[in-house]
Amino acid sequence: MKVFILGMGHVGKAIAAQLRSAGHQVVGSTTTPEKVAELEALADSVALLKGSETDKVIAAAQGCDAIIATVAPNVKNTRTREEREAQYHEVLEKSLASAAKACNRVLFLSSFSVYGDGGEGSAAITEETPTSNHEEPSSKYYQAAERNALSVSGGCVLRLPDIHGAPGDMTFTDRVKMAHDYFGGKAIFGADAPLYTIHFEDVVQAALHALNNELTGIFNVCDNNNLPASNKQVFDAICDKEGWPRLEFLNQIKAPNRKISAAKLYATGYQVSHPDPNAALLS
Repeated sequence: MKVFILGMGHVGKAIAAQLRSAGHQVVGSTTTPEKVAELEALADSVALLKGSETDKVIAAAQGCDAIIATVAPNVKNTRTREEREAQYHEVLEKSLASAAKACNRVLFLSSFSVYGDGGEGSAAITEETPTSNHEEPSSKYYQAAERNALSVSGGCVLRLPDIHGAPGDMTFTDRVKMAHDYFGGKAIFGADAPLYTIHFEDVVQAALHALNNELTGIFNVCDNNNLPASNKQVFDAICDKEGWPRLEFLNQIKAPNRKISAAKLYATGYQVSHPDPNAALLS
């Protein structure tokens, strides 16, 4: 199998390494010229392109059996609504529009943000729960990117929570510090939403599982057996431990307000293997 990985960050690099070790051919991409040499050790070839450059994406994906899109906006360029509007539109919607034109099998790593706060009710949020928060760019453009991925016959969307644990990645304490350093002690998400998170290795395994089992449609990816503590509970505990002021939650980016079900994906034989890294803070 020949696979094009659109966006080779930590997750994309790990997927590439495992695919190649299994004997598959991998084409990667990056927007940064300085990273090409590093990535060439992980892929058979590396294209320098933006996902929005459709002609370049089509050329890079020539002969590929599937595209795995791991593109994600740079969080430091998403402080304001205007910045989020530009970043998410360019990086998500345009990239997946290009992918859909380049291949009829597209796997997109999406976000729980498409659910907004999950709407009314107390039942677990499933893939059938309507999307919402259609005006907030971080939700709107993930939804648009999903539609592009699902427009092809082999389209598959994995909806994910916050990813942690990648090499060199920020810890949750680092993230709180960044909120103080870059965002004036403010968090753009809501206080009461459960802080769902997933280890990057579980994301890699979910992507490979979906690819190898030829899954199509939408799947939630998270620990199906546990409900995490809320944003406020976790980040208050971190601030208290470090002696920092507690964050102010602006609730601009709404997150699901109750349990999210991954039963659909678990039924295919997948389950996460890493525990919630924040559980110990509240024990």
